[in-house]
Amino acid sequence: AAAAVALSGGAFVGHGLGRPAAAPSRVRGLSVAMRAEFGDIRPMIDASVYVTDLDPITAEVDISMIPEEMGVYAVFNDRDALQYIGLSRAISKSVANHVIAFGPAEAGRMVSKVKILEMAGESKETLKATWERWIKEHMEVGGEIPAGNLPENADGAENRWRNKGAAAVKAPLSLAGVRGIETMAEALEAVAAAVQKHPVLLFMKGSPAMPQCGFSAKTVGILKELGANFESVNIMDPVANPGVRDAVKEYSKWPTIPQLFIGGKLIGGADIVADMFDSGKLQEALRTAGKSDEEKEAPSAGSSGANLPKGEIKLIEDSKRPTASKLSSLLNENFDLHALRIMDDSGSHAGDAGAMEMGLTGESHFTVEIVAPEFDGLSPVARQQKVFGVLKDLMPRIHALSLVTKTPAEMVTQ
Repeated sequence: AAAAVALSGGAFVGHGLGRPAAAPSRVRGLSVAMRAEFGDIRPMIDASVYVTDLDPITAEVDISMIPEEMGVYAVFNDRDALQYIGLSRAISKSVANHVIAFGPAEAGRMVSKVKILEMAGESKETLKATWERWIKEHMEVGGEIPAGNLPENADGAENRWRNKGAAAVKAPLSLAGVRGIETMAEALEAVAAAVQKHPVLLFMKGSPAMPQCGFSAKTVGILKELGANFESVNIMDPVANPGVRDAVKEYSKWPTIPQLFIGGKLIGGADIVADMFDSGKLQEALRTAGKSDEEKEAPSAGSSGANLPKGEIKLIEDSKRPTASKLSSLLNENFDLHALRIMDDSGSHAGDAGAMEMGLTGESHFTVEIVAPEFDGLSPVARQQKVFGVLKDLMPRIHALSLVTKTPAEMVTQ
């Protein structure tokens, strides 16, 4: 049966790598058949070997010796086991992305030695044929498909080796740095500096490689799908980012995590990111990230909603559901409701660590869909800030709130 192997760019090629073979005759360690198949395509034995090292001061992986040329390369771990074979227009940049993807804790172990065949000026077909030969010759002498070249969903696949889009998944930032953070003022200063420094910055629970909540995972997934080059801050890390969890909420006046900033401006949480992705607005924002554009508010729907029909308004008044009842009451008192639906999702999050940390055993996760004319002319962020402003005293009793806002005109047209 043919085995699927992943190319550096994420494409997959089927090869007859799994066929059993009766002890073929060999030349320079490889079968006559393989030498006939690949002809003048150069084998891995012709590659130069570069051994990485750890910087004695920063403990970062030193890859300064890796050449910048185009070519094919193979990466080995500290046990001399082949992990990945790639082809690249700039090998040094590709290896640097691998180091970033694994982070300081693993990079020194995973990127220990690199075999490189520089191929400046060679055709794309020659590069691909060289990559294919290296894969096949490794397997012919008893090796398995390297973990980094296995298809994404295959057993044993290590997907951090392959970039999906513009950049590799990076390790989260440490806002504490060398100076540390001891006060709320310092935490706020660190948040502000990070937001202004990084064109695309996500404050999240966990890391892009291992999100610790569904909303953070959803946001990371969208950014990865778009190939966004983004930085992240793990607000759950008390060593790297002490006080940042509360500081970013104070800085943005936004009560929930995750929070995505693009070009120094708050985009919003998972719901807004998903809506903007569906409409194409997120792609446009990412394209202009880093440019000094003023935040643009969404155009008005063109009607205050006074003459538009109202939808279903489901108010809750139940002594056994005090949080949902209070949520319903506050929204009813502060908005001219044209439709309202409140869904308690707590049952799907039983045992959620974040909710338990807040002392919540029930009524911890909600989805709210609200239609009101007060949203006319407001950006998605401004709409949600308006709702969260109304709910500010109730939010300490809610761990996660998924919010969908619409104007009456949007409800009618959609």
